[in-house]
Amino acid sequence: MAMNKIERIDREIQKTREKITEYQNKLKGLEAQKTEAENLQIVQLVRAMKLTPQELNAMLSGGGIPGMEPAPDYGTGEAADYDEGQEDFAHEE
Repeated sequence: MAMNKIERIDREIQKTREKITEYQNKLKGLEAQKTEAENLQIVQLVRAMKLTPQELNAMLSGGGIPGMEPAPDYGTGEAADYDEGQEDFAHEE
């Protein structure tokens, strides 16, 4: 009787290991599909910008997007006297 129980548990362990392997393989496949879809989306976005290789290189090197002005720098260099995430309700009435 005890031997049957041990054998049954061993079979369950083996089934569980097989399922784990199956799910790990499925996860790897899904992650690869996601990466491929992300890469395709990036390529489509870059192609839609119709940049030359030199313009693309400049943009990726931090030169901004060719033909667009950089966003204005509204920073004053001074520390704010409140948290950026916190709204100033004192001036609202």
